[in-house]
Amino acid sequence: MKKIDNEFELVNELPEECNDPEISEQDFVLFNANEGIHEQRFVTKPTTFFKDSMKRFAKNKSSVVAAVILGILILLSLIIPICTDGEARTPFNTTKGPEDTTAFMNLQPRLFSDANGFWDGTVKKTHVPIDTSSSNPEDWLPDQTYYQPGGISNMVISDVEYTNTANKFGSDGYLRIGYFGQYVDSFELTSNSFNDVSEKNGNNITYFKLDLNTLTLTLTGFESVDGTKIKLYEGNEEFDIPENVVLGEIGLDFAYSNYEMVDGVQVLKDYRVTLIEPAVLQNIGSTLDGYSGKEAVSLNDLIYEKTGAKTFENGNFVVTINAPEETPADSNVISLLKKLTFSVNDDASNLAKRYFLENNDTDIPGISFSNAMTMASRTSTMTDIVGTPKNIGYWGIPDLQRYMRSVYLGKSRYANFTYNTYEGSLGIQDYELPSSYLDDYSKNRWIKYEITFTRVGTNNYVVNTFNFEILNKEKCPIVAEFTKDDIFNIESTGGRYTYKVNCKVYKYKVLGYDTMPSFLFGTDKTGRDMLKYTFEGLRNSLALGVLTFIICFLFGLAWGAVSGYFGGTVDLIMERITDILSGLPWIVAMTLIVLKTNSRSFGTFLFALCITGWIGTASRTRTQFYRFRGREYVLASRTLGASDARLIAKHILPNSLGTIITGAVLMIPSVIFSEATISYLGLGFQDLASLGVILSNNQDELTSHPYQLIFPSIVIALLMISFNLFGNGLRDAINPSLKGEEE
Repeated sequence: MKKIDNEFELVNELPEECNDPEISEQDFVLFNANEGIHEQRFVTKPTTFFKDSMKRFAKNKSSVVAAVILGILILLSLIIPICTDGEARTPFNTTKGPEDTTAFMNLQPRLFSDANGFWDGTVKKTHVPIDTSSSNPEDWLPDQTYYQPGGISNMVISDVEYTNTANKFGSDGYLRIGYFGQYVDSFELTSNSFNDVSEKNGNNITYFKLDLNTLTLTLTGFESVDGTKIKLYEGNEEFDIPENVVLGEIGLDFAYSNYEMVDGVQVLKDYRVTLIEPAVLQNIGSTLDGYSGKEAVSLNDLIYEKTGAKTFENGNFVVTINAPEETPADSNVISLLKKLTFSVNDDASNLAKRYFLENNDTDIPGISFSNAMTMASRTSTMTDIVGTPKNIGYWGIPDLQRYMRSVYLGKSRYANFTYNTYEGSLGIQDYELPSSYLDDYSKNRWIKYEITFTRVGTNNYVVNTFNFEILNKEKCPIVAEFTKDDIFNIESTGGRYTYKVNCKVYKYKVLGYDTMPSFLFGTDKTGRDMLKYTFEGLRNSLALGVLTFIICFLFGLAWGAVSGYFGGTVDLIMERITDILSGLPWIVAMTLIVLKTNSRSFGTFLFALCITGWIGTASRTRTQFYRFRGREYVLASRTLGASDARLIAKHILPNSLGTIITGAVLMIPSVIFSEATISYLGLGFQDLASLGVILSNNQDELTSHPYQLIFPSIVIALLMISFNLFGNGLRDAINPSLKGEEE
């Protein structure tokens, strides 16, 4: 249409084929679909709320991945504990061989046979003290209690090093005693060499006093060092010399007990006298009258002079270190004791003397430069001994929390090496093999042997005939042939001989394995398979979490729905009840229930977690019901006669479910963490595995065997992350309007 001189002219600019469109009969055909009139056929099918929600959930890739991870973890927690041989506490089938859990302790995780230290059952050991007592350096090895020679490779031995740490193979060194960190008036290092000396004669126990009439005590050495020695290595970080070191005055006391009559009653009273006065530099009896300082001191005369007695119920020596006058309050008062040794008379028949001698030497346990390592690490716990007299002497500190005792400038060699825990624990080892095992191996045609005995005397036997041969080296646990000299502990019962044989064996074959076992997650300090143990713990933790979730979710949903829908007085009463319960910390409630029931069973924990666990779900449900109960569609339904139950179940709850379910799903990992927390307080499951119990039992292995915490921690982390993503995905799928919101 164009305007020309105020007149309009029709202009046709459409294509020519549009001027006369063809109209067919099909253009007016109508279809009936779902009782609706439409111009064309539906190409989609009708859907439901659940199907539509799942489609939206499937579009959220992270939530789908989280759901897959959760499914895998749940599946593994059901399959692995069932399929693994034995119980959770033993990683092997005990029917295969003798139960020897010690051989399975702390085996490293192993996936590869040789991966140069990565997941192959080996561990790098650094700065391990080694035994250099042998003249042949090839025999220098670390403590075989922990490291079997067969598991050691790539060992590099250091030169002699000075050390301030006591170790089994160290030598020399001073004993550094004193108080670090704060001024202290005095310090004591006490010898209990004479306490509770006893002997059992039949059914009678005889106690012996310290009797100086029959026992001669001599102080043969008492030396400390001057301040130049203490400062000798200052500035060398290896020795970590503290600042503000003050050299203390060192002396020697004698503490004893004797009975006295008090109001007609014998009372054991304690006394203490000073034998050698404290001085900054002590050299035996240098402060005593009549002594030059180098010669030995007769303690019998000195003790009698100070006490007026020669017999004592018990007695001990006390090394004292006093701070010099005007010592600053922040000083470290210490001394380096180079020598403190005693000797006794040579009367070997004197029971008291033999009792407190160490290794039948002629010295009472003392301190010397050569044994400072031993003295620094010696236990301060004495066990009463009844029977054969033996030394129980020790030097202890009254309060280990306040005082310190350590070696200073000791000498040792150290080694770095790779240790294969499987070869070390289950490889070739010296083993005491019972004769019954030889019978079994012979029946299996792995060995051929003939051993006969001859009785000598009443209960002694000697080997008469001996022949031994290995027939199947692949199957036989015995590595090398032994001799008749290796047979011991021979006994005869009913004409049948039993004995043991010292021989080299493949430990894993003795335990019933055809090949070296392998544990993907390693084993813990009690020999449990960490793979089975972790997933058995996961199964129990998930069961606790899921059951707690179901109970708390249903109860909290009902509680919150009633409170939020009806409001008013009903809501006020229900909220006050909720406030009272929420004011009680869950950890206190759980602890009280556990202590009250005296049970740490699964049911006890479930009940304790459910007491307050529903409050969060109830609060979220109440909030959502307050949000939706006044909406137009709810009012319209009420106008049309819908009941309260229908309004709650059909109209309000579906719209609230997206927010409610997000927090509720996260209740499962929350319960698992709650159980882990209570386990750290020593109130975890009893005789039942869980992730919390595993972490609690292995928390002290973090530095030495970190894998025992890493794998359970990874499982807990995967649970938390997966449940979080899964819950958010469900929320977004069920209620898209809340996408991206936390509530």
